[in-house]
Amino acid sequence: MIVAILVSFVHCATLPSTDNVNPIQNIESFDQLIKDYYGCDAVIQSCGNKGGCCDVHDACYKRHGCTASSWFLLWGNCAACNRDVMGCVAFRNPGKSSCCSAGNCGQTRP
Repeated sequence: MIVAILVSFVHCATLPSTDNVNPIQNIESFDQLIKDYYGCDAVIQSCGNKGGCCDVHDACYKRHGCTASSWFLLWGNCAACNRDVMGCVAFRNPGKSSCCSAGNCGQTRP
């Protein structure tokens, strides 16, 4: 099942596009990749049909004090946030991230 979720995650992932501000464009250091941005921080398009998954994931991370290094954890609340977002990307289409209407996709959160 984990393999199916990962395959779905990769299948739904896209390369950065010019019509969707994406923080992974022009990455100069690992530090840039681990910052928290409005919308999707990785390869999912914020304004695509999976963008809402990122909003739920961001809220879960905030609620439990998770960081990018939490992806390496196999248990606990942060690991649950990561499993939930993979399931969302694989099996749901919640719509665009809220950053699309706010116009702040890709901007660093305070």
